[in-house]
Amino acid sequence: MKRFLCALALFAFAAAPALADPKSDIIAAMINLQKAGTYHMTINAKNNQKMEADMALPAKMHMYSPQMEMIKIDNTMWVKIGGQWRQMNIPNVETMTASMTGPMEMARGQADDLVVTDLGMKTPNSGGPPLHAYSMTNKAGKSPATVFLDGGIVREIDSNDGTSMVISKIGVPVDISPPN
Repeated sequence: MKRFLCALALFAFAAAPALADPKSDIIAAMINLQKAGTYHMTINAKNNQKMEADMALPAKMHMYSPQMEMIKIDNTMWVKIGGQWRQMNIPNVETMTASMTGPMEMARGQADDLVVTDLGMKTPNSGGPPLHAYSMTNKAGKSPATVFLDGGIVREIDSNDGTSMVISKIGVPVDISPPN
């Protein structure tokens, strides 16, 4: 009988799910994305506007839409409007691009301020198969987002305002250079 109870306890312990820390899952996924060095984002705004962006970390970004195009390398930014490129040297240009990298920066730089809840498997706004979802916000309840992970890699970030960032081409080389 004692042997049976020990075997039953061992089986129950082995069958129990591993308890992971949701905040650690998100931070690890953000670190994995940064370690990849490059990725592509498709941004679908709530007003049906779409924008594409290629990222080459730590300091290069190329964003484009039918209305405009922007290249950022370090503190220099080029903007193309009406077919003409304009160069701007802007100190702290990172604040201008925070909407693209905000959730990742929030997870990386303000881990103590994050409130993360495991939502289980959910379908992202972009559709496709269900992915592991996490609710992420800061302690003040600001910047709420749902982050979707696939195998420990960030695949989509959906803001509560209806904007979604779909992340693809992770680790695929991208050339971001000044315009000619």
